[in-house]
Amino acid sequence: MNAAVLKTVDGGNVVRGFESLPLRLFSQDGRMNESDPDAQVVRRLYAAWSRGDLENAASCFSPEAVWTVPGRSPIAGAHKGWVAIRDGFFARLGSISGGTFVAELVDVAVGQKHVVAIQHATAAREGRRLDITACQLMRIEGGTIARVHSHYSDQEALDAFWSN
Repeated sequence: MNAAVLKTVDGGNVVRGFESLPLRLFSQDGRMNESDPDAQVVRRLYAAWSRGDLENAASCFSPEAVWTVPGRSPIAGAHKGWVAIRDGFFARLGSISGGTFVAELVDVAVGQKHVVAIQHATAAREGRRLDITACQLMRIEGGTIARVHSHYSDQEALDAFWSN
């Protein structure tokens, strides 16, 4: 079945059935709206993370930020506050994967209440390979990330990769 595509007020595309969602996805020329301040904080986070710049990554989060990762692996759980996000999540991605973990930001969609960061993640360890798409559902408050809920294209594969 082919989905009907509509144009948003600003010229972007919306799949029929979702036209009532207040998304700021595309600029007039059809490209992602990179000037949106909520999208910018997400892009800053991924850029800092890719450079290993933890100081700038920390500045993207509110002091009470919570990053929730589903599943049963060592990275799963609600990581509350920057130290827990850094040490309980980000650092484990590197240590468990032997430094092979890479998350590439593919797209950012901005709505009235949430931002969705779509990423492609890869890693390798002990003869296993991770190649997965994730949607990070984010709540931005006061220019910083307050909440993140991770959603993965294959939760079972993610848990199997990160678990012993």
